[in-house]
Amino acid sequence: MMLRTGRKDDEDWLFQLFSSTMQDYIDDAWGWDELLQREGFITSLPANKFQVLEFAGKAVGSYYLSDRETHFLLDMIMVIPEQQRKGYGKLMMKQIKRQSIDNNKPICLNVLKSNPAIQFHLSEGFQKMEDDEHSISMVWPGPDS
Repeated sequence: MMLRTGRKDDEDWLFQLFSSTMQDYIDDAWGWDELLQREGFITSLPANKFQVLEFAGKAVGSYYLSDRETHFLLDMIMVIPEQQRKGYGKLMMKQIKRQSIDNNKPICLNVLKSNPAIQFHLSEGFQKMEDDEHSISMVWPGPDS
C-alpha cells in the first residue's frame, strides 16, 4: 500500500471517484449538474492537493485535506465503491489524524445527512457540532478528547 500526491493525470479518475461516491447524496440535497460539478471540482480541488491511496499498483481511494489557520478541513475522503469496507478509509484516516496530531490542530468536516459516511466518522471519534438542512459539521479535536 502506498500513499502518493495526486497528479494532473489523476483529474479524470478523481472526478469519477467523486461522482461514484457522492452523486446520489448531492443530487438528493441540491440536484446534480454534471458540467457544473466537474468544473467546480477541477477548479476548487486541484489534483495535486489530493493524496491518492494505491494498493497493488491500483488507486483505491483518495482524500483532500486543507490546512487552515486553526484547523484542518477534511474536504473529502473517498474509496472506490467496490473497495469500500475493506479498511482503506481507516488507513487514510490514520494518516490524516497523524497530520492533525503532528500540527496540533483539530480536523473539521462537513458530511451530507444522507451520506452513510456519518457512521464512519463517528466510529473514528468525530463529534457532531452543528447541522443545517442538508449537512452535519463534525470535529475530531485530537487523541485526548
